[in-house]
Amino acid sequence: MSSVVIVIVIFLFPALLIKLSKKIPLLHNIGLVAVCYAVGFVFSFLPYGYSKSFSELLASIAVAIGIPLILFSIQLQSIRNISKSMLRGYLLMIAAVVIACTASAFAGTHIGIPHSDKLAAMCSGLYTGGTPNLIAIGNALTSGPGDAETIAAAHTADVLVGGIYFFLALTIVKKIYMKLLKQKTQTKNEEHVDAGDFALEYDFSFLKNGKSSVLRLLLVFLLAVVLLGIGAFLEILINGSLEGSLWIIVTVSIGGVAFSFIKPVRETKGVYQTGQYLTLAFSLGLGMSIDLSVLVSRLIPTIAFMAATQTLSLVIHFLLCRLFQIDGGSAFVTSIAGVYGPPFIAPSANAYGDRDLIAPGIICGVFGLAIGNFLGITLGGLFSLI
Repeated sequence: MSSVVIVIVIFLFPALLIKLSKKIPLLHNIGLVAVCYAVGFVFSFLPYGYSKSFSELLASIAVAIGIPLILFSIQLQSIRNISKSMLRGYLLMIAAVVIACTASAFAGTHIGIPHSDKLAAMCSGLYTGGTPNLIAIGNALTSGPGDAETIAAAHTADVLVGGIYFFLALTIVKKIYMKLLKQKTQTKNEEHVDAGDFALEYDFSFLKNGKSSVLRLLLVFLLAVVLLGIGAFLEILINGSLEGSLWIIVTVSIGGVAFSFIKPVRETKGVYQTGQYLTLAFSLGLGMSIDLSVLVSRLIPTIAFMAATQTLSLVIHFLLCRLFQIDGGSAFVTSIAGVYGPPFIAPSANAYGDRDLIAPGIICGVFGLAIGNFLGITLGGLFSLI
């Protein structure tokens, strides 16, 4: 299979998948990222030979451009406008995740789970802002043989563990929060947030607005490419090669947050969706590049590791919220904001019966997207010393 065909498949298949998902709701229920991984796995079985290293390279490029595009769209200033209860609830979630991931890193290393330090670092970003952080941290901290399988195993485990918990959260767990934590007598939506960009990850209807919208998005896309170039230059300057991607991820993350303060960049239509699209391309490319025999051998211990880490994070967060008298709605939604990110806030708040939690919940999730990469990379460096 030629390199041109690989490029076409990785960067155009997600468009076909998004179109199919509008007709087949099951695809959305499974998760388009998970579907892209699965399709990538299928490609690895095909009798046609292709360069798996080239697929991995394309995946790395996709995520390095996608990260700043996602971060460009955030509005960090809005974190100041949410209620004290929501802010405290989310800060307690971050504290709970750090405690749980630290414990998991030590325990996993002690009992011999491979790459426990990296898995714990990825979990710290995953459970403060969602899947994009897991992908970014995984790329930053992994650069050796078999590391693609580590990221793939982590994401596969998250799909399984996260999918089960989200179902439980909307049906059983919410009742625990309602019963065991205090409840507000009256809710107040302190900050209006347009949830559309973050709730609708793959809505490209803005393209109908005309050439000006497309041109503006293209310019912002080029800005993300420039950040990638700067990061690659720093990677070569500091490490002497591009075998790793730590400084690339750090650069695009810092640049993404910095340029989010520039209103014309932040308000460019479709910038968040384009970043999420590239996350799909990354997932497909990574799936095409892995060795399935290595993945399978790592999957069961990785599932156990991430199930334990997520459960411990949520239990610690619940206990901290009870200790600090956080109301049940704020505690529930901030836990969802941490573990799943902005797109899952609306259904969670609706299930809890309080739509006023949607806007501040999305703000917390967006804040997590912004800080998760830095948290994970920092902890990853510390965990590597274990």
